[in-house]
Amino acid sequence: MKMPSVWIRTVLLASLLAAVAANPVAQAVDDVTPELRYKLFIQKLDTKQFTLDYAKAVRNLDSDDSETQVTGLMTLSATDELAAIPFIVPLLDSKDRYVRVYAGLALNKLVSKHALKRRDDSQPMKIVIKPLGPHDTDLRPLAWVISKMLRNSDDGSVHSYAATMIGYLDLKEFEPQLRQLLKSRHPANQNAARHALEVMGIESADPIR
Repeated sequence: MKMPSVWIRTVLLASLLAAVAANPVAQAVDDVTPELRYKLFIQKLDTKQFTLDYAKAVRNLDSDDSETQVTGLMTLSATDELAAIPFIVPLLDSKDRYVRVYAGLALNKLVSKHALKRRDDSQPMKIVIKPLGPHDTDLRPLAWVISKMLRNSDDGSVHSYAATMIGYLDLKEFEPQLRQLLKSRHPANQNAARHALEVMGIESADPIR
Protein backbone atom coordinates (compact mmCIF):
# COMPACT_ATOMS: atom_id res chain seq x y z
CA MET A 1 0.00 0.00 0.00
CA LYS A 2 1.34 3.43 -0.91
CA MET A 3 1.86 5.52 2.20
CA PRO A 4 0.67 9.15 2.07
CA SER A 5 3.46 11.69 1.75
CA VAL A 6 2.23 13.64 4.79
CA TRP A 7 2.70 10.50 6.89
CA ILE A 8 6.15 9.83 5.44
CA ARG A 9 7.35 13.37 6.13
CA THR A 10 6.00 13.31 9.67
CA VAL A 11 7.48 9.93 10.60
CA LEU A 12 10.86 10.75 9.04
CA LEU A 13 11.00 13.97 11.02
CA ALA A 14 10.16 12.12 14.22
CA SER A 15 12.94 9.61 13.57
CA LEU A 16 15.52 12.30 12.87
CA LEU A 17 14.63 14.14 16.05
CA ALA A 18 14.65 11.07 18.30
CA ALA A 19 18.38 11.31 18.91
CA VAL A 20 18.12 14.99 19.78
CA ALA A 21 15.24 14.40 22.17
CA ALA A 22 17.18 11.63 23.92
CA ASN A 23 20.27 13.81 24.36
CA PRO A 24 20.19 15.40 27.84
CA VAL A 25 22.78 17.97 26.79
CA ALA A 26 20.61 19.15 23.91
CA GLN A 27 17.56 19.27 26.16
CA ALA A 28 19.41 21.38 28.72
CA VAL A 29 20.24 24.15 26.28
CA ASP A 30 18.21 27.24 27.14
CA ASP A 31 18.41 28.88 23.72
CA VAL A 32 16.71 26.13 21.74
CA THR A 33 15.10 27.75 18.72
CA PRO A 34 11.30 27.97 18.57
CA GLU A 35 11.32 25.74 15.49
CA LEU A 36 13.33 23.02 17.22
CA ARG A 37 11.13 23.28 20.30
CA TYR A 38 8.11 22.62 18.09
CA LYS A 39 9.79 19.71 16.34
CA LEU A 40 10.78 18.14 19.65
CA PHE A 41 7.17 18.51 20.75
CA ILE A 42 5.74 16.66 17.75
CA GLN A 43 8.44 13.99 18.05
CA LYS A 44 6.74 12.87 21.27
CA LEU A 45 3.38 12.34 19.58
CA ASP A 46 2.31 8.88 18.41
CA THR A 47 1.90 9.83 14.76
CA LYS A 48 2.34 6.28 13.50
CA GLN A 49 -0.63 4.95 15.45
CA PHE A 50 -2.64 8.03 14.54
CA THR A 51 -2.06 7.32 10.85
CA LEU A 52 -3.35 3.79 11.29
CA ASP A 53 -6.42 4.98 13.19
CA TYR A 54 -7.30 7.77 10.73
CA ALA A 55 -5.77 6.50 7.50
CA LYS A 56 -8.46 7.85 5.18
CA ALA A 57 -8.36 11.35 6.67
CA VAL A 58 -4.57 11.48 6.40
CA ARG A 59 -4.74 10.29 2.78
CA ASN A 60 -7.25 13.05 2.05
CA LEU A 61 -4.64 15.64 2.99
CA ASP A 62 -2.53 14.52 0.03
CA SER A 63 -5.35 14.96 -2.47
CA ASP A 64 -5.05 17.42 -5.35
CA ASP A 65 -8.63 18.47 -4.64
CA SER A 66 -9.00 21.24 -2.06
CA GLU A 67 -12.45 20.06 -0.94
CA THR A 68 -11.02 16.62 -0.16
CA GLN A 69 -8.15 18.19 1.78
CA VAL A 70 -10.59 20.27 3.80
CA THR A 71 -12.65 17.16 4.56
CA GLY A 72 -9.49 15.52 5.89
CA LEU A 73 -8.64 18.58 7.98
CA MET A 74 -12.08 18.74 9.56
CA THR A 75 -11.99 15.02 10.34
CA LEU A 76 -8.62 15.37 12.05
CA SER A 77 -9.71 18.40 14.06
CA ALA A 78 -12.70 16.44 15.37
CA THR A 79 -10.54 13.59 16.70
CA ASP A 80 -9.42 15.55 19.79
CA GLU A 81 -6.02 13.92 19.23
CA LEU A 82 -2.92 16.08 19.55
CA ALA A 83 -1.17 13.67 17.18
CA ALA A 84 -3.21 15.33 14.42
CA ILE A 85 -1.18 18.54 14.77
CA PRO A 86 1.85 17.61 12.61
CA PHE A 87 -0.51 16.51 9.83
CA ILE A 88 -2.47 19.77 9.91
CA VAL A 89 0.43 22.21 10.17
CA PRO A 90 1.96 21.61 6.69
CA LEU A 91 -1.29 22.70 5.04
CA LEU A 92 -0.96 26.13 6.64
CA ASP A 93 1.55 26.71 3.83
CA SER A 94 -0.79 25.52 1.08
CA LYS A 95 -0.90 27.61 -2.10
CA ASP A 96 -4.68 27.41 -1.87
CA ARG A 97 -6.01 30.09 0.49
CA TYR A 98 -9.15 28.03 1.09
CA VAL A 99 -7.03 25.14 2.40
CA ARG A 100 -4.86 27.48 4.49
CA VAL A 101 -7.89 28.93 6.21
CA TYR A 102 -9.32 25.52 7.06
CA ALA A 103 -5.93 24.30 8.28
CA GLY A 104 -5.88 27.28 10.64
CA LEU A 105 -9.42 26.51 11.76
CA ALA A 106 -8.59 22.84 12.35
CA LEU A 107 -5.52 23.67 14.43
CA ASN A 108 -7.41 26.31 16.40
CA LYS A 109 -10.22 23.87 17.19
CA LEU A 110 -7.79 21.28 18.54
CA VAL A 111 -5.75 23.74 20.60
CA SER A 112 -8.77 25.59 21.97
CA LYS A 113 -10.52 22.40 22.99
CA HIS A 114 -7.48 21.16 24.91
CA ALA A 115 -6.80 24.54 26.54
CA LEU A 116 -10.42 24.94 27.64
CA LYS A 117 -10.21 21.67 29.55
CA ARG A 118 -8.28 23.79 32.07
CA ARG A 119 -10.89 26.55 32.22
CA ASP A 120 -11.50 27.87 35.73
CA ASP A 121 -15.21 27.20 36.25
CA SER A 122 -15.20 29.28 39.42
CA GLN A 123 -15.10 32.38 37.19
CA PRO A 124 -18.05 31.86 34.83
CA MET A 125 -18.23 35.49 33.70
CA LYS A 126 -14.91 35.31 31.86
CA ILE A 127 -12.51 32.78 30.43
CA VAL A 128 -9.63 32.03 32.77
CA ILE A 129 -7.25 29.19 31.92
CA LYS A 130 -5.68 27.50 34.94
CA PRO A 131 -1.92 26.78 34.96
CA LEU A 132 -0.67 23.51 33.48
CA GLY A 133 -1.00 20.54 35.78
CA PRO A 134 1.43 17.61 36.01
CA HIS A 135 -0.58 15.57 33.51
CA ASP A 136 -1.36 18.37 31.05
CA THR A 137 0.40 18.64 27.70
CA ASP A 138 2.26 21.90 27.20
CA LEU A 139 1.18 23.26 23.82
CA ARG A 140 3.32 26.39 23.99
CA PRO A 141 5.85 24.94 21.53
CA LEU A 142 3.18 25.79 18.94
CA ALA A 143 4.40 29.38 19.25
CA TRP A 144 6.61 28.76 16.22
CA VAL A 145 3.62 27.69 14.12
CA ILE A 146 1.57 30.63 15.38
CA SER A 147 4.30 33.07 14.42
CA LYS A 148 4.25 31.64 10.88
CA MET A 149 0.47 32.04 10.75
CA LEU A 150 0.79 35.70 11.71
CA ARG A 151 3.28 36.26 8.90
CA ASN A 152 0.87 34.98 6.24
CA SER A 153 -0.09 38.07 4.29
CA ASP A 154 -3.72 39.19 4.24
CA ASP A 155 -5.10 35.97 5.71
CA GLY A 156 -7.65 37.54 8.02
CA SER A 157 -9.17 34.28 9.19
CA VAL A 158 -5.78 32.66 9.79
CA HIS A 159 -4.65 35.66 11.84
CA SER A 160 -7.76 35.50 14.03
CA TYR A 161 -7.19 31.78 14.68
CA ALA A 162 -3.58 32.55 15.63
CA ALA A 163 -4.73 35.26 18.03
CA THR A 164 -7.20 32.92 19.71
CA MET A 165 -4.49 30.33 20.31
CA ILE A 166 -2.12 32.97 21.67
CA GLY A 167 -4.67 33.79 24.36
CA TYR A 168 -5.45 30.22 25.33
CA LEU A 169 -1.77 29.23 25.45
CA ASP A 170 -0.84 32.37 27.41
CA LEU A 171 1.84 33.39 24.92
CA LYS A 172 2.40 36.87 26.30
CA GLU A 173 5.43 37.37 24.07
CA PHE A 174 2.96 37.96 21.23
CA GLU A 175 1.38 41.01 22.88
CA PRO A 176 2.88 43.41 20.28
CA GLN A 177 1.39 41.35 17.44
CA LEU A 178 -2.00 41.28 19.17
CA ARG A 179 -1.96 45.05 19.55
CA GLN A 180 -1.17 45.32 15.86
CA LEU A 181 -4.18 43.12 15.10
CA LEU A 182 -6.36 45.54 17.06
CA LYS A 183 -5.76 47.91 14.13
CA SER A 184 -6.61 45.29 11.50
CA ARG A 185 -9.21 46.05 8.83
CA HIS A 186 -10.76 42.67 9.65
CA PRO A 187 -13.25 42.83 12.57
CA ALA A 188 -12.59 39.14 13.31
CA ASN A 189 -8.92 39.93 13.90
CA GLN A 190 -9.74 42.86 16.15
CA ASN A 191 -12.14 40.82 18.26
CA ALA A 192 -9.82 37.80 18.48
CA ALA A 193 -6.94 40.03 19.59
CA ARG A 194 -9.07 41.72 22.27
CA HIS A 195 -10.26 38.36 23.50
CA ALA A 196 -6.72 36.97 23.63
CA LEU A 197 -5.48 39.95 25.63
CA GLU A 198 -8.37 39.57 28.07
CA VAL A 199 -7.76 35.84 28.54
CA MET A 200 -4.11 36.59 29.35
CA GLY A 201 -5.14 39.32 31.80
CA ILE A 202 -3.72 42.15 29.70
CA GLU A 203 -5.62 45.39 29.20
CA SER A 204 -6.52 46.08 25.58
CA ALA A 205 -6.98 49.50 24.01
CA ASP A 206 -10.76 49.21 24.21
CA PRO A 207 -13.30 46.75 25.64
CA ILE A 208 -14.19 43.51 23.90
CA ARG A 209 -17.26 43.88 21.71
